[in-house]
Amino acid sequence: MRLNRSIGWLVTASLAVLLASCLEQYDPSRYIAKSTAEWKQSVKPELKLTETGEVPTTGGAKVVNAEERFATICANCHGPKGFGDGPGGLALNPKPRNLHDKEWQAKVDDAHIVKVITYGGQSVGLSASMAAWGSILSQEEVVALVKLIRAWGQE
Repeated sequence: MRLNRSIGWLVTASLAVLLASCLEQYDPSRYIAKSTAEWKQSVKPELKLTETGEVPTTGGAKVVNAEERFATICANCHGPKGFGDGPGGLALNPKPRNLHDKEWQAKVDDAHIVKVITYGGQSVGLSASMAAWGSILSQEEVVALVKLIRAWGQE
């Protein structure tokens, strides 16, 4: 009986030493620091509006075809012409926004639309189904999409 107790304590002590040595090798702070640095690199700075309240142009010579970008990124949910009738949006609740809606257009400014496109619907309290496209689209492309959406509001 005394021998079993001694073996039990020996096994317990050995496991404790083994566990302690394993925990020393794992330092979560280095992983947290690395992931934080990667996250900061992936987040684009928010666009500042000009003094007139418009989305600024970035001055690049790059020509962006907003209709083409809309067709490849947005049309699946918002529909080919932005009426919120895309095939990917059929099962969504709430349904994708009709970007031609004049009442909605009057309520939101360009900065709001930029934020939704860049950071997703949740960034402004909307549906998480609206994905964040800031890591995919350049600032020029976001500006071009905002101009396209605003043009639809004028139709």
